[in-house]
Amino acid sequence: MNPFRKTILAGALSCILAGGALSFGHTAAAEQAQTTPSEVKPGTETEKRDGEHHRRHGHHGRKFVLFKDAATLLDMTETDLKKEWKQGKTLQQIAKEKKNWDAEVFVQKLAAVQSAKIDKAVKDGKMTSQQAEQLKKKLPGMLKRFTQHQYHPSQERRLPAAHSAI
Repeated sequence: MNPFRKTILAGALSCILAGGALSFGHTAAAEQAQTTPSEVKPGTETEKRDGEHHRRHGHHGRKFVLFKDAATLLDMTETDLKKEWKQGKTLQQIAKEKKNWDAEVFVQKLAAVQSAKIDKAVKDGKMTSQQAEQLKKKLPGMLKRFTQHQYHPSQERRLPAAHSAI
């Protein structure tokens, strides 16, 4: 047999043996680490919540900040607002029914609340004043789209113009 083939064969055999040893060591350690049901501790609330779907990574739940502010402005609970929204109404229609506000007034009131949050974020050092100015320029358009949005079951998790940073 040629020396090159011997070297390749020896290398492959050593890789197989090393992989088997690591695999055996892993299963042996797992067998030793098994716990009885009495030793298992219940997870914390956040661990349970994270395990249900997946760990949050900054994109989910951004619409709920605006829903909370809209519900506060309309003197409603978030749950009641979401129920009405899921019946096919837009937030502008709900504002018209509850407070007799037209779309522009409602957007202005939401923009005032969000602007105050942006100012607080700048004060707390969470964003720069330049970022705040850029966001404030876009705010009325984003809020208008947000308040015009109708619920569609396939889009339950997505709303336009929602920002958790504010």
